[in-house]
Amino acid sequence: MRLVDRTAVDLKNFVTGSNESDYHVVGANWGNQFQLPDRTVDLRKSIAGDRAVHDPTQTLQSARGVEIGHIFQLGTKYSKALGATFTNEQGEEVPLVMGCYGVGVSRLAQAAVEQSYDKDGIIWPVAIAPYHAIVVVPNIADSAQMEAAEKLAVELNQAGIETLLDDRNERAGVKFKDSDLVGIPYRIVTGRSLAQGKVEVVKRADRSSQEIAIEEVIPTLKQWIAEAIG
Repeated sequence: MRLVDRTAVDLKNFVTGSNESDYHVVGANWGNQFQLPDRTVDLRKSIAGDRAVHDPTQTLQSARGVEIGHIFQLGTKYSKALGATFTNEQGEEVPLVMGCYGVGVSRLAQAAVEQSYDKDGIIWPVAIAPYHAIVVVPNIADSAQMEAAEKLAVELNQAGIETLLDDRNERAGVKFKDSDLVGIPYRIVTGRSLAQGKVEVVKRADRSSQEIAIEEVIPTLKQWIAEAIG
């Protein structure tokens, strides 16, 4: 079915694309260069929820997108300057038709944050998080907490789980809020459960927490990271 917007149905001798790069049709008319439209509809002012005229069970959907990459068609501008050629089927040397693409790494991070956050800060997807885990020491004056945290941070990093250690002289609540703000996926707290040989592990994404035996922290996080990355 061929549809045309109401603003275009009465156009005469207009200019339009020709489905071929760098070429246009000049002086086009309906019924001449182009088949007459089957229906005239209001396409220009269409909004999400509008029903499709060819199938009323289908509705128009709208979604916000973020450009994180793009392609440049370079043509032969640079290949001619560089003398980059190939031999075609006719045995002629002709310049390469070039193109390039780019992915904006910083823009990708911004897009991820726009899609994944809450009132307390960023929720980094595990696959692109700057760190997988953060070990928080609630009371740096407690030697047992400090010793366990430092040992655990070293072992996590050695196991390939990129980990920060928060041993600042701040209240525990401040450290917890800061870890939520920067959005590190897993927070490990060497708190009161340390007396039972356990630490508290909190998932930033859903704030669920559980006490895990210290020797099980590394295999548990490895499993969670593998599941999150897929």
